[in-house]
Amino acid sequence: MKTIIIGGGPVGLAAALALKANGVARDITILEAAPRATESFSDRNIALSAASWRFLSRLGVTVDAPQRASIRQVEVTQRGAFGLLTLDAKDLGAAELGAATPYPALRSAFDRAVKAAGIDVLYGATAASVQHEAQRAVVQLLSGEKLSADCVILADGAASDFVPEFKRFERDSGQMAIITRVSASKPRAGVAFERFTAGGALALIPRADGEWTVVWARPRADAERMLELEVAALSAELSAAFGGSLGILTVTANLTSYPLVWRFVEPRSGGAIVALGNAAQGLHPVAAQGLNLGLRDVQDLGEAFARKKFDDSIAATLSKFARARGIDRVTRIGFTGLLAYGFDRGGWLADVPRGLGLTALQMLPPLRREITRRLALN
Repeated sequence: MKTIIIGGGPVGLAAALALKANGVARDITILEAAPRATESFSDRNIALSAASWRFLSRLGVTVDAPQRASIRQVEVTQRGAFGLLTLDAKDLGAAELGAATPYPALRSAFDRAVKAAGIDVLYGATAASVQHEAQRAVVQLLSGEKLSADCVILADGAASDFVPEFKRFERDSGQMAIITRVSASKPRAGVAFERFTAGGALALIPRADGEWTVVWARPRADAERMLELEVAALSAELSAAFGGSLGILTVTANLTSYPLVWRFVEPRSGGAIVALGNAAQGLHPVAAQGLNLGLRDVQDLGEAFARKKFDDSIAATLSKFARARGIDRVTRIGFTGLLAYGFDRGGWLADVPRGLGLTALQMLPPLRREITRRLALN
């Protein structure tokens, strides 16, 4: 099966490796619009579940231990109100719930695995359109070149725009994600934090260098105000919002931001074309489900092709895959939506039931373990 993958990020590269590992695609070309190594100095910190790391390991994608910050616990609280939920790897008899790694380290691991698998990546190759041609699909490049394949996988956030019948449904959350990194006067190794504040969730994700990445969802006007703050003022504001779990927080990097937009593409497959990861859905960063969901897409697609019968068409296989992914997809989108919007509004009247909910989960080990298992091991 000849396959073209549009998008050379983690999802696109993982899709190529999964199809090659399952022996269903021997001729694979990845199209990446950006030049090679444009993010080699990126400050992004990628948090992946234990299940995602296990899947990547099977594909030959391994990150050296010094580049991984293990996450053994996740503490969930709300600012100015009671309630604490602790998700702990020990409850599952596991070593960790997941781990975070700098994007350059993850990208290098992918590049090594792709090279070892003999998969071609065409950098600076920008797709302009994707069209059906009988049982195949044709990708038109901006350069004018046309590439034909038995299967085309869309793995870039904007790639679904190339297919007219793939309808994108978007909703502006009214929030922006503020991204920075901080050092802590009382560090706690192996712990990630999710703190719900008025206006948006505040997450602290451990880094391999001992600092934490901050992802704070703020109303757009407040985010724009924060982008103008001096380091001392921003550090004080973050420390006040987060509380004393890590002592005093000090901002150690420039702020960046991006708008938080919910995105859902349906249908996600048509003929020989299918959308994965950000090409199929865009999630709120709360609970760090976005890339994990994309890798689940990849895993299930590889398994769908591995189960493909001789007389099944590629279009039928992609359609079965899309239907099978429906429940997990909707469940995780709904879960992140509940967290994002259920904890940042309602004022003090809503703090009590939210606090009772967190406390109830903490006091009910079987339910707490099930939530932990679904987030870390599924």
